[in-house]
Amino acid sequence: MLGGQEWVRVVLPGDEVVPYDPETSSERIVLGPGLRWEDGMVRVAKAGLLKKVSRDLYFVDTHQKRYVPQRREYVIGIVVKKMGDLYKVDIGASEPATMSFLSFENASKKTKQDLSLGDLIYGQLIVANKHMEAELVCIDAYDRAMGMGVLPAGGVMFNISLHIARQLINPHNPFLLTLAAKVKYTIVVGMNGRVWVKAAKQRDMVALMNCVLMLEHMTPEQAEDKALWLMEALMV
Repeated sequence: MLGGQEWVRVVLPGDEVVPYDPETSSERIVLGPGLRWEDGMVRVAKAGLLKKVSRDLYFVDTHQKRYVPQRREYVIGIVVKKMGDLYKVDIGASEPATMSFLSFENASKKTKQDLSLGDLIYGQLIVANKHMEAELVCIDAYDRAMGMGVLPAGGVMFNISLHIARQLINPHNPFLLTLAAKVKYTIVVGMNGRVWVKAAKQRDMVALMNCVLMLEHMTPEQAEDKALWLMEALMV
């Protein structure tokens, strides 16, 4: 069964993963990027590695940088245009997402969030399909910010491959904890391959950025050893 064991499998578009009917199956699964449910079957939409990251969440790990919006994913966007009560936000996809000025905690017409062009936004996609433009919000189902909103000034943002972003978000990945043992910092990782980091010193932020970028060309173990050497060198 799909949810009975941990495994990785090479898949191609159109491959059948497992029969699944949400109305009759006793097992609940969540389909991430690269998978779709069609005619009672979970099928592959993109070539890559089929992976399991939790008890019931599965996705196809692909080496790509072009982001395809997925509902409920957390992303980092850049405000690029204001249109009345709406903002256009670049999320790294083929089209910008829209965001209402009411999409923030405790927002109202009297206390609306005033955004400027170039502001960095960390939020969640609540609409994302091929027939509608993506919609971004900075509140959860209970109208709470939960860490979402405008990212503070003074940080640095850079891009990584989407599969690296998924590695960093995985709570079992020790890489970020290893860096935190050497320097105090704040990091935000978007599923759209954007990373924002802030530390007390400019050199620390540059070092952290370079450490994360090592994951593009090294295994996590190699990058961890190299990152430790780099951070220790800076502390001398």
